Amino acid sequence: MHAQTPTSVTTCEACWAAPVEGVRVTKAGTDLLCRTCAIGDYPRRVDLFPPLGVYGLTARRIEMGGKHRSGDPEPPPDQGPQLPTPPPKSPPGTPPV
Repeated sequence: MHAQTPTSVTTCEACWAAPVEGVRVTKAGTDLLCRTCAIGDYPRRVDLFPPLGVYGLTARRIEMGGKHRSGDPEPPPDQGPQLPTPPPKSPPGTPPV
């Protein structure tokens, strides 16, 4: 058995709740699963929800638009009431307002 490292997987890759109790070897690699998920032949969640969040979605297919644009940020349409002049003082011993 190998020594655990800070990046060792210790939680089942299918349910993300139970501790790892077994290894399933597939063509794609190895899956670290709990006993229940291994017996049920459950898929790893990283296969269902990869880093980009949606199965089959690649970085090339993501179009950045809407709120994710370059340039200076725009202020919100309604900025609320103006701050009082002069600004209020905090009571002694409390964080500044």
